[in-house]
Amino acid sequence: MFTLLKQIQQTSDQLDATQAKIDSAEAKLLKTTSELESAEASRQSRDEQLRERIRLIYMNGSVSYLDVLLSSKSFSDFVGRFQSLQSIMEQDKEVLSQTESYKALVADKKAQVELDLASVKKLYSDMADKKAELQDQEKEKEVLVASINQKIEETEDISEEAEAALMEFGKKYSKLLEQKKALKTYYTGGKLGLPLKREYRLSSPFGYRTHPVTGQKNKLHTGLDMAVPEGTPVYAAESGTVIVAQSWSGYGNCIIINHGGGLWTLYGHLKPGGILVEKGETVKRGEKIGLVGMTGTATGYHLHFEVRKDGTPVNPAPYLK
Repeated sequence: MFTLLKQIQQTSDQLDATQAKIDSAEAKLLKTTSELESAEASRQSRDEQLRERIRLIYMNGSVSYLDVLLSSKSFSDFVGRFQSLQSIMEQDKEVLSQTESYKALVADKKAQVELDLASVKKLYSDMADKKAELQDQEKEKEVLVASINQKIEETEDISEEAEAALMEFGKKYSKLLEQKKALKTYYTGGKLGLPLKREYRLSSPFGYRTHPVTGQKNKLHTGLDMAVPEGTPVYAAESGTVIVAQSWSGYGNCIIINHGGGLWTLYGHLKPGGILVEKGETVKRGEKIGLVGMTGTATGYHLHFEVRKDGTPVNPAPYLK
């Protein structure tokens, strides 16, 4: 579990690092694209200057620089014309040079944009792979957590000491009620009513089993664990007298009903405030007595339901079918 969590953290860190690289690469791509646009604009400006110069030459015809100089009227006119021609030639040379330079710059920036774009695409591909890897790891974690929760759920054993003390408490109170002639026999045989009136998942059946963590064999699970949502109503399986209605160690909030003839039913792990009856109260079969919770030794919402015959746990399933 710890190894998997470490792998998930490493993958998550790699995703963060990849995202940082993507942010940097996109910023670089944006800058290079801006530089490309600027270079392209400069190239177009120089192209326009060059085209304008060619257009003037075409319109005015080909003029010999030598003819211009020889047609000078004086030496100072000659010098002026020479300097003008020299300036024109330098400008033409500069326009041509800059045109070629900007063409090369545009080509270079286009190549750089393509490289930056390829880098961003590669990083996004890497991120997609990492996300898929992280999703797989999360699914693996969910399966592992579910498995661990199932093991925990199966190890919600109530201590033998707590069980014995609870049974002794119930016997003493039942004997007191008998002496007061306040205890009647309601159960005369037949099937008990289901303590839940909705579908449930049997998370742990009655019977001996090998402890999934300690490996202890022949450990008796004394009832049925019926998994349902928190707050699901719990109903009396048979009419009887409530002999326990309180929190009791690993059972959590617990109700025990004495149905007479030595038959008891027990309802454990009720939610806080989920005991809806009082000790000594008479309840009818199918009457709502509590609400499902996970108090006591429990990690998930479920009803722990027991049937006791003369204080000894018996399989509830035959009584409910």
